[in-house]
Amino acid sequence: MKTGLIILGHGSKAPGATQTLAEVTAMVRDRLKYDRVEYASLQISEPSLGAVVEKMAGEGVETIVVMPFLIAAGVHVKTDIPEELSTLGKKHPGLELHLTGPLGADPRLAEIVVDRVKETERSL
Repeated sequence: MKTGLIILGHGSKAPGATQTLAEVTAMVRDRLKYDRVEYASLQISEPSLGAVVEKMAGEGVETIVVMPFLIAAGVHVKTDIPEELSTLGKKHPGLELHLTGPLGADPRLAEIVVDRVKETERSL
């Protein structure tokens, strides 16, 4: 069975904003054993979630895990993404779509915050 992972960012109008998401996706790709690991944006930026799901489905991927690259379980995680996955699932009845939780309050994120603050403190 071919599996896919989509790391789903919010999206942005800022040029190059998806570059960070692309870099994180490449790091994850090296650490997991999925047939396809791609990124997508929920809104504004390309590629869209729908486009990436369509591409993977067309390549024979049968199961896709979608990981929202968002901090909290807000409206996008609770409503918008599940609704879009439901619509996509109806277009591809044999395709399994699974949604993970968001990043959440994880101690590893706190370490990153501390690192960034310390970097700034050095220039004060």
